[in-house]
Amino acid sequence: MLPYFVLFLLLAVLFIADYYDKRFRPFVLSVAAIALIVFSGSRIGMGRDYALYEEAFQYPEGRTALFFELTWQWINKGFHLLNLDFHFWLLFTAAITILLMFYGMKKMSHNIIVSIIAFVLIYRGYFETMNLIRQYVAMSIIFASFPLFLSQKHIYFFSLIGIAALFHTSALYMLVLVPLTAKKLNTSTMVGLLIATLIFGALILNSITEYAVSALPERYGFYIEEQFTAAGSSSGIYQLFLNITAIFFAIIQPTVEKKDKKIAQFILLYVASICIYNMTICFEVGMRLMFYPFIFIFILIPNIYTLSDKKWQKVAISAILIMFSLFMFKDLSNPMEPYITYKSILF
Repeated sequence: MLPYFVLFLLLAVLFIADYYDKRFRPFVLSVAAIALIVFSGSRIGMGRDYALYEEAFQYPEGRTALFFELTWQWINKGFHLLNLDFHFWLLFTAAITILLMFYGMKKMSHNIIVSIIAFVLIYRGYFETMNLIRQYVAMSIIFASFPLFLSQKHIYFFSLIGIAALFHTSALYMLVLVPLTAKKLNTSTMVGLLIATLIFGALILNSITEYAVSALPERYGFYIEEQFTAAGSSSGIYQLFLNITAIFFAIIQPTVEKKDKKIAQFILLYVASICIYNMTICFEVGMRLMFYPFIFIFILIPNIYTLSDKKWQKVAISAILIMFSLFMFKDLSNPMEPYITYKSILF
């Protein structure tokens, strides 16, 4: 766990320096981005799909590589032509993802440092970029371009979703979800959707499973074979926690949106992500769709904290971030996950 301690200590020192002197911010952001890129790009074996990506890179004409989007096939061949190995590919994908996430935070967050802290500490944040490599590239493109949607430049935004889909086809569903979340829902409706999907999510999944599996591209066949589980009731602590946080954000929406109307869509995106999670918790491929709207929590936490006037709301938001961090540390220390023994080409 020493590499994690070093990474967290470095980030802590940088953020403390920024807190005491904002003149350090450009330096802090640059070093933080480089640290996160190098930590991810230099890893060996870490990531649930690491072996899959390594095989696709080593054998660009192989069956696994051909399952990927055509863009990735071209990129892999380009790296081979330049005689660059797999770790240059990892550094490349990490750089795209991290820099685009930082750009989106800079444009949308009221406090980019808190957004970065949330990105690193929230379970399914930074460390998930090492698992969903292709998807996180697509997600980061949408995240960085979301200010275009907020400023009513819809054509440009939807065009960039099309570009994101070149890196992961699943990005196309955001063409539907983003406009839907632009419609305001009241607190009761959002809470009702969360409770309904929490209770009846398994039944909803069963009703759409057959169609969803048949509609998925062939390249997801190996996921379906390995990771599909018949839907059943789930009462996991993490799922319950996600729903509680979503209900909390829905409840305080009327208060915070008076100061910033854009916060309503960030809240609805997060609520939508949890509803998707509730319905697809037993279907790994489907569950990955929840991450597209989920990443806006990196904007939601600092912005709501800034907008909240009531002390109990600020305490609740701090507690939410702490709880997410505990789930993240639990994941890092889980022997069933690939994080516990971090190895790097640098040491």
